[in-house]
Amino acid sequence: MSYRNNKDVDVIFIRRIGFIGSILLIGITLMNLFVETGTYDFPLPRVVLAISILALAVLSYKNEWVKENGLKLLYIHFFIYNFYGIALVAINKFQPIDTSATIIIGFALCTFIRNKIYLNTYLFFLLGTYLGFYFTTPDAIVSREYFFLVLFFILAMGFMIFNGKIDAERLLTKSKLQLENSEKRFRSIFQKSPVGIMLMDLSLKPFQINNVLEKLLGYTEEEFLKLNACDYVHQDDYIQDAELFKNILQSKENSYALEQRFITKDQSVKWIRLTMAFVKTDNEDERYIISMMEDITFQKQANVKLKDYANKLEIHNKALEEFSYVISHDLQEPLRMIRSYTGLIKRRYIDKLGDKDAELDMSYVIDGAERMSNLIKDMLAYTRWSAKPYELENVETRDVLVDVIKNLTISIAEKNGEIICYEMPNVATNKLLFGQVLQNLIGNGLKYSFENRAPRIVVKAEQRDFDILFSIKDNGQGFDDKDKDRIFGIFQRLHGRDSHYKGTGIGLAICKQIIEKQGGRIWAKGVKGEGATFYFTLPKKAAIAEKKTSTALKTPKRKLQLQPESQ
Repeated sequence: MSYRNNKDVDVIFIRRIGFIGSILLIGITLMNLFVETGTYDFPLPRVVLAISILALAVLSYKNEWVKENGLKLLYIHFFIYNFYGIALVAINKFQPIDTSATIIIGFALCTFIRNKIYLNTYLFFLLGTYLGFYFTTPDAIVSREYFFLVLFFILAMGFMIFNGKIDAERLLTKSKLQLENSEKRFRSIFQKSPVGIMLMDLSLKPFQINNVLEKLLGYTEEEFLKLNACDYVHQDDYIQDAELFKNILQSKENSYALEQRFITKDQSVKWIRLTMAFVKTDNEDERYIISMMEDITFQKQANVKLKDYANKLEIHNKALEEFSYVISHDLQEPLRMIRSYTGLIKRRYIDKLGDKDAELDMSYVIDGAERMSNLIKDMLAYTRWSAKPYELENVETRDVLVDVIKNLTISIAEKNGEIICYEMPNVATNKLLFGQVLQNLIGNGLKYSFENRAPRIVVKAEQRDFDILFSIKDNGQGFDDKDKDRIFGIFQRLHGRDSHYKGTGIGLAICKQIIEKQGGRIWAKGVKGEGATFYFTLPKKAAIAEKKTSTALKTPKRKLQLQPESQ
């Protein structure tokens, strides 16, 4: 396979050899014509060769085929010229000076061959041609010892030196190409990087920037390199070069990061996250500092707006909480008066009115005032739970469940209910909030049960890949699938006002607030007349892996069974 640096180098080589070689061949011919050398000369082949290689040089400017194959043609000319020269030496009976000069010229032509196959073929061709002509010339003048000594010495040197030169040139060119490719990759990464890059010397003077930084600051590379740091760094963020370099050297792994405001060419201000690193090399003169610059102006502006929004939201929430307490107090007082005076009128004047429906109407007024009072209380509870701050703590779920059962003792006893709980993992949550969720969900299972069916509530927990799934299943009245989302709305009740089930529909809304506030979710599945299952999750990161083994716990007024996982 022919080895080349590239086609352009080959063309230049062809032209130089063509022009210089043709001049030398014509010069040798003229010298032999006008100078008596004492040897026979046949100049026509030399003149033809001179014209031929001159034609190659001229055609290499325009002809693509010659550009592609001219080097091979030039090597063939070397073969022809040496055959012609050796033939002349044989005709002149191998005179010592003529023989030595021809061998040396053949050796010299090896320096122009840059392909090992052509070179070795050429050397064997020389050897074979010399030997062939020498042994077919019986009256050769040069001694056999001298001829063989010079011939084999020169050819052996040519084989070793020029083959080694070609190998060295090939390795050198390969290294050069690898270096060029590496530099191309570096330039591509440097220019196409998504962040601005600036290279600086050890005095922190920039000597190269990429296209991203040019667009970021509005300066061309030539303009930017003429600036000092104080020209583009905001005066309030400017750090002296000596101090900055000291920070780089003293920081971990000789890298240092900071945020600064930069002044662009149009005098606008941009926040830049600047990461600087000291790049060490074996050559101290080639050490430099690389700076990566990322535009964080949008993040800074967003953070300011977010902080401002958070402050406004906090003020708004405080105002809303204060408003809720004030409005509850102001509303509760008139409602108490309505209930009080309506009851007073009912007791004192209902018999004097003589109206059969008056007592019923009075009952509607009292009942309405009572419901309004309960709604206000529950609205306050909802607001309080949604705004209530909390801290995570290690919560043992069994202890929380026991406390919930104690709070629901009367309801469990009245309903003859049964609570079954499987082992549950401890979690990092808020004990008060977690207890509120369990109490609401278990309490609903007791409340919405059938009169002729004792309530049975099963509490379970399952550790999954990313969270813990809790479930509370009851055998109560259940609900239609179309109502599974509506039941978590504030003041949403599936039973009408006239139902004997008391409440305002705030409990599940509070549960939703508590669970979602901790990054979990809550949902429900139900079958009308068969029961419902409420599910909620807490993030796995809040889980404590250890479990506490529990035994069954029963009291005369409540039933609580703690079951092992295997059941």
